[in-house]
Amino acid sequence: MKDNRSKYSVAIIISVGLHVVLLVLLGLSATSTPLKQQPKPKVQAIQAVVVSEQAIKQHADRIKRAEQDKRRKEQQRVQQAEDRIKKLNEERRQKEAAIVKAKNDQRKAEQAARRAETKRAEKEVERKRAEVAALKAEKQRLKKVEERKRAEAATKKAEQQRAKKELERKKSEQAAAAADKKRKTAEEKERKRQAAAVAEKKRKKAEEAKLKAEQERKRVAEQKRKAAEKERQRVAKIERDRQERLMQAQIEAEFASELDSEIQQLDAVRQQEVLSEVDKYTLRIQSSIQRNMLTSDAMKGKSCALNIRLSDSGLVLSVTSGKGDRVVCRAGVNAVNKAGSLPMSTDPEVASKLKNINLIFRPEI
Repeated sequence: MKDNRSKYSVAIIISVGLHVVLLVLLGLSATSTPLKQQPKPKVQAIQAVVVSEQAIKQHADRIKRAEQDKRRKEQQRVQQAEDRIKKLNEERRQKEAAIVKAKNDQRKAEQAARRAETKRAEKEVERKRAEVAALKAEKQRLKKVEERKRAEAATKKAEQQRAKKELERKKSEQAAAAADKKRKTAEEKERKRQAAAVAEKKRKKAEEAKLKAEQERKRVAEQKRKAAEKERQRVAKIERDRQERLMQAQIEAEFASELDSEIQQLDAVRQQEVLSEVDKYTLRIQSSIQRNMLTSDAMKGKSCALNIRLSDSGLVLSVTSGKGDRVVCRAGVNAVNKAGSLPMSTDPEVASKLKNINLIFRPEI
C-alpha cells in the first residue's frame, strides 16, 4: 500500500513539474517578442497568466481527487479482502467448534448408553433372581398346602371312622337294651311266680351280671378301638411315609430341573452380556477409526468391509479391506493403521470375539 501511495505522489510531482515548465516556456516566449510589435496590454497578460495558473490548479486538483478516489477504492478493496478473510476464519473456527462439540456429544452419548446398558443388565439379573426366589417360595407354599390338605383328609377320615364306631356302639347298646328289656320282662313274670325273696335275689344277681357284662363289653370294645386306632395310625404312617418319599423325590427332581434351567438362563444372560459388550466395543472401534480418518464428500453414502486382527491389548496386528468403495476402503485401512491401537475389553470372553472382527465401515460425512 505504501508503494502505491509513493507512485501516486511521484505522478503528482511530475504533473506539477510539467505544468511549471509550461509556464516558464510561456513566460520566455512573452519576453522574446520584438519591440516593433504592439505590446499587449499588461492587464491582459496578467489576466492570461492568472487564468493559466487557475487551470493548472484545477487540473492538479482533479489529478489529486482522482488519486484520492483511487486510494480510497484501493483501501476499500483491501478492507473488503480483510473482511472476507476474517469471515472465512470465523466460519472455519465455528466449523471446528461444531466438530469438537459433536465429538464431545457423541462421547457423552456413548458413556450414557454404556451406563444405561450396565444398569439394565444389573436389573435383569436382579429380576431373574427374584423370579427364582418367588418360584421357590411358591413351591414351598404349595408343599405346605398339600400337607395341610393331607392332614385335613386324614382327620376327616378318622372322624368318619369314629362316627361309624359310635353308631355301631349305639346300635349295640340299643340291641343290648332291647335284650335286657326282654330279659327283665321274663324275669318279672318268673318273679311273680316265685317268691318275692327269690325274685329279689335273682334280680340282684341279674343286675350284677348285667353290670359285669356291660363292663366286659366296654373293655372289649375299648380294646378293639385301641387296636383299630393303632392299626389305623400304623397304616396312616406307612402311607404318609410313602407320600413323603414320593413328594421328596418329586421336589428333588423339580429342584434339579429348576437348577438346570436357572444355569441355562444364567448362561444365556452371560452370552447376552458378552454380545452387548462386543457391540459396544465395536462402536468404540468404529468411532476411533472415524477420528483418524480423512473424509471427503465423495465418500458420502459409501461403505467398505474391513477385517481387523487385534492383540490382547488392542494393538492392530493387521487390517484388510473387502467389498466396498475403493476410496473408502483405502481411507479406512489408513485410519486403522494410523490409530495403531484400538479399544479392547479386559473381559476374556469379549476380547476373544474382538481379536478378529469384521465390520461394515461407513464414513460420517
